[in-house]
Amino acid sequence: MFKQIFIDKSKKTIIFLVVYTILFFLFFSTLSYTLPFVLAFAISIFTKPLNRFLKKKLKTSSSVSSILSTLIVYTILLLILSAILFKVVNEIRLLLESLPDINTLGVYLDNFINYLDKFDFPKFDFNLIDKFYSQISTIISSTLNVTRFVMNKALSFVVGLPMLLMVAFITFLATYFFSKDMPNIETRILSVFSSSGRFKVRHILRESKKMLFGYFKSYACILSLTFVETLVGLTILGIDYALMLSFLTAIVDLLPVLGVGSVLMPMALYFYLTGNSFIAIGLVIMFLLITIIRQVLEPKLMSTNLGIHPVLILGSIFIGLKAYGFLGVIYLLGIVVLYNILNKVDMI
Repeated sequence: MFKQIFIDKSKKTIIFLVVYTILFFLFFSTLSYTLPFVLAFAISIFTKPLNRFLKKKLKTSSSVSSILSTLIVYTILLLILSAILFKVVNEIRLLLESLPDINTLGVYLDNFINYLDKFDFPKFDFNLIDKFYSQISTIISSTLNVTRFVMNKALSFVVGLPMLLMVAFITFLATYFFSKDMPNIETRILSVFSSSGRFKVRHILRESKKMLFGYFKSYACILSLTFVETLVGLTILGIDYALMLSFLTAIVDLLPVLGVGSVLMPMALYFYLTGNSFIAIGLVIMFLLITIIRQVLEPKLMSTNLGIHPVLILGSIFIGLKAYGFLGVIYLLGIVVLYNILNKVDMI
């Protein structure tokens, strides 16, 4: 009924899907134990050109060039992270000190209810709000408690750095050893393949590296754009803690259920209840602009950097989010990207 070439291709595709799914879930289920080594291996791959450059220019051994390239990369990362953490921690402390208590928010709600009483709404009973006032107060109090809990946990995380420092130290050492032994690792892996197999593996690795870099570059562009848009918008509106809030907005932008609205919309509601309608409207407009820009640019950036049709990117993002959140997006995009790579080298 079907052509043999179609049957063979279908069998290869099924095998690919099964193997990919098993490896994907094994990787993410063990990531908490292997994270330092995964990070070290990834960093050593990206620092490979720098390592080669230093070895050639300084005419040193691979050990010396590896330690130099590792020190340079980690020094840059440490400086960037230290500057961000210093600023964010200071803003978190200030924000914790300035958070209103439940009594203050109760006054704001009373003022809002009195404001609504000025209008004539014959079919709406404002006494319903009074009946549920205690419930509203409880919800707001719980929200504030959760906010304080999360921020205190963040501060505790920063203060309790010994575990983080140990992970960083292990990652640093593993990066050095991976960087130093990378040529030997590649040789040992390729030695198990035939000549044609080595050619295909090298092709797969080149395409995988290019597409992986394109994937991270795409999301880095999207998150950086969200961060800059939020920072500029909050600064123009004169809102305090702009850096910390922009950083938080960029992080939650990765989360499918939350997104930028989980930060900007509660802020807009808070400013509206406190009488700052101009800032509240500005935050709503900013939320709409960021959402529209992301929806327009994300498929375009992903398809351009990965070399895949935008419809496949859109489908992977939508179905992945609906099925399993952000992890589902990574899973489906990984299938599309790897299938595209294997198809290029005639393995599927």
